[in-house]
Amino acid sequence: MSESLKRSRGTILISFLWIVQSLGRIYFAASGTPSGMGQFLDVPISNTISFVLFIMFLFLGILGLVAAFGLLAKREWGVWATILASIATIIFDVWGLTIQLTAAIGLIVPLISLIFFYLRNNL
Repeated sequence: MSESLKRSRGTILISFLWIVQSLGRIYFAASGTPSGMGQFLDVPISNTISFVLFIMFLFLGILGLVAAFGLLAKREWGVWATILASIATIIFDVWGLTIQLTAAIGLIVPLISLIFFYLRNNL
């Protein structure tokens, strides 16, 4: 079995973090609805921005759950899905920082994930 398909404690931790973050994103999307995402923010936003936030929270939540499942199932695509979810989340949350600084919280799991996979493959 290749190194990327082994399920280590680190992989289980990364999967758990993605499940928690993804369920949180899906919860916020479901609670906010396409036009109500502004209720979670300190600044007023347009309906268009609210819709973009809704779609991205839903998309990143689902992608994160799929990636976590792939990691837990020891699938090679799970690693790549986690890397893709990490990059997409970082891009989205960096943009989110222009709206509200609490978007930085969303950067924690993807940065931990990328560092974990980088170190695991280079040590």
